[in-house]
Amino acid sequence: MRWESWLVRLALAGLAVFQVLTGNPPGALVAVEGAVVALIPRAIKRLSSIEIPRSMEALFVAGIALQFTSESLKLFELFTYWDKIVHPTLVALTAWLSAWLLLGYRDAFHKRLPVHLIATLGLLLGIAVGVTWEYVEFASDWFGDADLQKSNADTMTDLISNDIGAFVAVLLSLRLYRYLRLDERTRAGELARWLSQGIRRVVDRHGRLVGILATTLLAVSVIGGWAIDRGWPPLPEGLTHGGPLAWRGLDQAGAATVLLGDWVPDAERGTCRVNLEKPKPGSEKPGLLQLAPGHVYGLNEPFRFEARVYEQRPEQSEGTQMVGGLAFGMRDPNDYFLLEQSALHDILRLDRIVHNRRRDVKERLVRTHGNEWHTLHVRVESGLVWAGVDGQDVFAVPSEPDMAGGIGLWARAAAATCFSEAQVTVGQAQ
Repeated sequence: MRWESWLVRLALAGLAVFQVLTGNPPGALVAVEGAVVALIPRAIKRLSSIEIPRSMEALFVAGIALQFTSESLKLFELFTYWDKIVHPTLVALTAWLSAWLLLGYRDAFHKRLPVHLIATLGLLLGIAVGVTWEYVEFASDWFGDADLQKSNADTMTDLISNDIGAFVAVLLSLRLYRYLRLDERTRAGELARWLSQGIRRVVDRHGRLVGILATTLLAVSVIGGWAIDRGWPPLPEGLTHGGPLAWRGLDQAGAATVLLGDWVPDAERGTCRVNLEKPKPGSEKPGLLQLAPGHVYGLNEPFRFEARVYEQRPEQSEGTQMVGGLAFGMRDPNDYFLLEQSALHDILRLDRIVHNRRRDVKERLVRTHGNEWHTLHVRVESGLVWAGVDGQDVFAVPSEPDMAGGIGLWARAAAATCFSEAQVTVGQAQ
C-alpha cells in the first residue's frame, strides 16, 4: 500500500468535496479530473502487469496534484508568479522521470546508452512538454478568450523557467538514480520498453491513419485560425463625424453608453469599472464604456484620444487583474482596437479585438504600479498610430483603413479600474 500516493489522491477527492460544499462546481470538476489523472500509474500497472517503482509513482502523483490543485483553487490568479513555480516543476518532473526510464532501460536490457545521451534526451523531453503547454495556452487564447498568455514577456519567462527546471531535474535524477534498488531499476526499464513498444505498435499498424489524422488536424488548425478572424464588421450606418470631446464622468447625460460590464461613478476617482457579480479570480470579463455614441473618429481626419487611468491593486484573495485602456475604431462591443496598460505585467500593448478575441499588434515594457494615476494616449495621424503614457510616445505602428470607428474606455480588473477624465482633439494633434 503506497500510502503517500493514495493520500495525495484522497486529498484531491477531498478538495472536490470542499469545492462542491462552497458552491464552486467548476473548481470541483478540476479536482475530480486531477484525482482521475493521478490514477494513471495504477492503470498502467493493470495494463502492463509492471509494478511502477514507488518513487516514480509518487513523483507523478505529486506533479499532477500540484497542477490540478492550482487550477481548482485559482492559485495562478491569486499569486502573481505562481505559474513560474508550477510549470517548471512539472517540466522538471517530466525530465526527471524520463531520465530514470532511460537509465532503467539501459540497465535492464544492457544497452550501450551513454549517460550524456540519456541526460540530453531527458532534458529535451522535459522541454518539449513545456513548449507544448505554451501551444495549448496560445490555442486557448486564439480560439477563445482564455487570456492565458498575458504578454510576450510572460510566455518567454515561462519557457526560460521551464528550461532551467528541466536542466536541474536531469542533474538531480542522474545523481539520485543510484539510490534506486535493483528491482526498481529493472521495473523502470521494463516500463520504458512497454511504453515505447506501445507507440511503435500503433505506428506500425496504423501509421498511415496516424499520418492522415495528424495532417488533417494541422490543416484544420491553420484554416480555422485564418477563418476565425474573417468578417470584420463595417461601420454602422447613421454615424456622424465626431468633434472635440471633454468627458469627466457618467453624470454627463448622453455622453457615454455602457456596452459591457458594470460601471459606477466614484466621488474621488471618477468612473470605475467594477465587478458587482463577484467573479472567481481569473474569470473577470472586460468592461467597455462607449464615449460619444453615434459618432465616428478617424474616418477622414487625424485625432488624439487620451484619458487618466487608475488601476486599483486588489486584495490577495480577489485576484491579480489590473488592466485598463482606450478603445478606438469600435464597430460593436466585440470588434475594436485597444490600447491597454497593465500594472501587473508592466506592458503597454496595442491589440485588435476580433469577435471578442485578442490579436496582438505591438507591445512594449512600461513599468507602472497599482494605485497610481497615469495618462494613456493614442494618436492616429499621417498613416501611423502612436501610443504612449504620461505624455510620452512609447511606440508607433502603421495605421489601417478600418481603424475608424467609435471610442471608449476599457478595463478588466479584479478590484476596480477608474477613469477620471477623457478628452479627444480632432485635426493635427501634437
